[in-house]
Amino acid sequence: MNDEFRKLDLGDAPEVSDSKIPSGWDYLSDGGLIRCVFSAAQVVKMGMGANAHKHESLVYWFIEQIDSELFEARRINSKYVPAGDAETIPLHKLVNEFTPQIAYYEDNVLPAMEGLADILDQGDEDREDGRLYSAEMEYERARGIEEKNVRALFGLGLIYLTRREVERTRELLAELVQIRAVFAGKNQHLFNEFGIALRKSTLFTEASVYYRRALDFVTDDENLYYNIARVHYEEGDWDGCLENLIMSHRLNPGLGIARDLFEVIVGLGEDENRLRRCGKPSVPQKVLVRARQILAVESGRLSLDDGPVIFAPERGRARTGGKHRPDVGIIEVEDAGSE
Repeated sequence: MNDEFRKLDLGDAPEVSDSKIPSGWDYLSDGGLIRCVFSAAQVVKMGMGANAHKHESLVYWFIEQIDSELFEARRINSKYVPAGDAETIPLHKLVNEFTPQIAYYEDNVLPAMEGLADILDQGDEDREDGRLYSAEMEYERARGIEEKNVRALFGLGLIYLTRREVERTRELLAELVQIRAVFAGKNQHLFNEFGIALRKSTLFTEASVYYRRALDFVTDDENLYYNIARVHYEEGDWDGCLENLIMSHRLNPGLGIARDLFEVIVGLGEDENRLRRCGKPSVPQKVLVRARQILAVESGRLSLDDGPVIFAPERGRARTGGKHRPDVGIIEVEDAGSE
């Protein structure tokens, strides 16, 4: 690791001892990565003209290390918890502009974060057990501590959808799509659960806006494109369905649920009676032919023109899709990354 890292001066690695004196090493997360509160000076200019003067104050930040020389910083709010979207800062900036505040973390921030986590855990438990009113109260308590708390917002959204409170869901969705942290990988399970709930509630426009917003942050997630394809499928938009399904397939040809949807497109395109029973519009011939081609390629019977359909995704993101392969033609499947 870069020698500058040592300038953080978090103390020596602990030895086996009966000493109860805390060391900076006690505040490192699993794997030896920094997870602590730091302060940084903030200079504010006050007054005007001859009365102008500068005032310096300390701003506290919750810092989490995400790479050997890269860190995420979230400002500590008045309730002593990290709040707002994270800022990414390099090691040299952390070393030169921030000071560890271990006692502040131990006395104020850590207890507040643990208390917030307990409230959210209780809210999740109440929601999963069907105690929706109690769950709503817990999530609102959490929002009183951190207004934009992602878990609380998702929990409230799922409650509103369960109760079919469409307008409240739309209001909350408008708030969610403005928060970058909503679309972070650490929120993937909640992100997908809420998106699927939007679709199952037939809020297709809202689900599409929600997933499209995620593309502002992640453009190489096969599950995200699959979820968008599912929304278009429900709307009977075969062109949109196929375009996004192809994007998903290119990113992960082994995603079984995407293959199942290709087979459903072909099955509906070849069977007018089944199409009518499903209440879908006719499958355009070009969509049917393309879906057949992709299935034929997988069987080794045909080579595939791999020209771009929408745009070329950025590469490098770890795949999140599983290898689950349900029975052919069944697309009502829940997966850790998509449905």
